[in-house]
Amino acid sequence: MGSHTHLRNGFSIIELVFVLVTIGILAAVAIPKLAATRNDALMSTIAHNIMIAAEDIAAYAVTKGRTESNLSQMSYSVKELINEGDATQIAGKPELDIQWGGINRCLMLKIEDQGGNTETLVIEANGTTTNSQCDRLRSLIDTSRFPIPLRGTLIVQ
Repeated sequence: MGSHTHLRNGFSIIELVFVLVTIGILAAVAIPKLAATRNDALMSTIAHNIMIAAEDIAAYAVTKGRTESNLSQMSYSVKELINEGDATQIAGKPELDIQWGGINRCLMLKIEDQGGNTETLVIEANGTTTNSQCDRLRSLIDTSRFPIPLRGTLIVQ
């Protein structure tokens, strides 16, 4: 009797189970990291739009010699923040409520003393919240650039 050689044409059920378990473990580790990366990217985009909005508003004020109560009239970035649901214009006031992490007024971008002699653009944090996501968004904003004088003795036209 000769020796028989058997050719294997597939995987055993045990091998398939090990592969599926390994893929499951990798997915369980990778998916939360991908979600966090996406969240960080969205937050960075919002922070970038806030800084661009501040520059737009300052440029508008210097160019036109005035500001508007509706901040979206002075900045396309403000319009984008509002359209994406990341901010709300406060009715009748030159204030933008920026939401993040489920918190309204996470940040406020507003013009103080509008129409007055010391008109300035400020950014304020809601000091009462302890939401870590909201705190992270605040940390991405270059607050050293605020307040931005829009009109008054610091602006020469």
